[in-house]
Amino acid sequence: MKKFLYTLILFQLVGCDSLDLVPISQRSVEGFYQNETQINQAVIGCYNGLRNALVSQQYSYMLTESRSDNTFQSLDYNDGNISRFSETSLLPILYTAWSNSYNKIQRCNKVLEELPKVEMNENLARQYEGEAKFIRALLYFDLVRFFGGVPVVTKSLTISEGYEVTRNSVEEVYQQIEKDLQDASQLLPASYDAANLGRATSWAAKGYLGKVLVYESGYPMNKNRWSEASTILKGVIDSGQFEFFEDYAEIFRHANENGKQSVFSLVFKSGAEGEGNPFPSRNAPNFVSRNEVPFGGSPYQLFLSNDLLQSFEENDLRKDAAIAMRWTHTSGEVIESMPYSKKYLDGPVAAASDWDINWIALRYDDVLMLYAESLNEIAFDPAGEAVAILNRIRRRAGLEPKSVSSQQEFRLWMEKERRHEFCFENQRWFDLVRTDRAMDVMKAFLAQYNLENAIPSKDRYIYPIPQPAIDINNNLAQNPGYN
Repeated sequence: MKKFLYTLILFQLVGCDSLDLVPISQRSVEGFYQNETQINQAVIGCYNGLRNALVSQQYSYMLTESRSDNTFQSLDYNDGNISRFSETSLLPILYTAWSNSYNKIQRCNKVLEELPKVEMNENLARQYEGEAKFIRALLYFDLVRFFGGVPVVTKSLTISEGYEVTRNSVEEVYQQIEKDLQDASQLLPASYDAANLGRATSWAAKGYLGKVLVYESGYPMNKNRWSEASTILKGVIDSGQFEFFEDYAEIFRHANENGKQSVFSLVFKSGAEGEGNPFPSRNAPNFVSRNEVPFGGSPYQLFLSNDLLQSFEENDLRKDAAIAMRWTHTSGEVIESMPYSKKYLDGPVAAASDWDINWIALRYDDVLMLYAESLNEIAFDPAGEAVAILNRIRRRAGLEPKSVSSQQEFRLWMEKERRHEFCFENQRWFDLVRTDRAMDVMKAFLAQYNLENAIPSKDRYIYPIPQPAIDINNNLAQNPGYN
């Protein structure tokens, strides 16, 4: 099932100067991209890059989950600056996110440039084009949410061209994302054989396209794309390809990693030269017993906030499924003061941070909830389908159904359910920003630590452009609110 992703790529897609000149593109290895096999290897390299950007790199959760009220880090250590809104353009993790993303985008661009030159089956060529565009769209989707308007680079650039690129507007970035996903939805097959499970399908492209339209309808663009989003998301729901799991904990089990709860997953395999998933042990405490977490945890764990822990309703099954409230120290002491995320803590593991379990990048539940949100924005109905969807989510969590009497009540209800449903899946901060609730929610949250003034304006909804990128190319203007 994971065969396609484990092809050993014995070439380097980009040059050694990639991190110094981003978003300047790099030369490919001469003589590559000559046949169907090599194009397939290059596409696998694109998937590998996406997996690295969305999961394996530390910034994937530091710039998302750590920014939200789900976690808090009081020290500068690791993600402390992000958690306390004290980051500057010199924070190394920001440049890592910027350079790594453009490095992976270049892989996709190169595939798209070389693909027309290679003779191959037409359907396979369409698939490879769709995959490269799908992956590029997801990389830009993160970039625009991290930094706002960023350079849209869709071809290989010479070094001199790289020095001249400028930032596109937020709307222009979203236009490119939308175009890539629309193309991918037409180019990609609806399914694959067992040997190719994990490759993006047309349904994955449509699911992400619906999600992107929801984001475009929120802050900062506030474009009314709700009707379009609902139509696309409903198409995914009605496809019959996906399934609502009645047991929340089962969503994240290794045995179910290829299940129909996943619209798109990133495939990992342990014991295969760095192809394993670091997420399960990365979020566990550094000194957790090896009997509870094989090979132990990590100093980079998420430090969960009391605000999150106390926000769950009594008997919410999602809390027990997602959070370990007590654990055993390697010394034998039982610790009850440092809960940690235990999502995906299941399946074979070969070494520390090397788990054989896939990461669900787009859950069917997310499609359902985004569809419900779209319906509410089109027209509030206290007895409608949107309310029914959220109550289905609640019933699975062991909670009683709710009723609301206004569109705004539904919005706040959705906000709370999404917080608990997707905790530690790198969604909370993005949800707060797109609904323009980040100022209110985070000011109240940070007040507990006497940091309510740490987020003085909506400028902090995005991060500063990394200073090393500006030093290389002074055409990249800095975001407002940052020095």
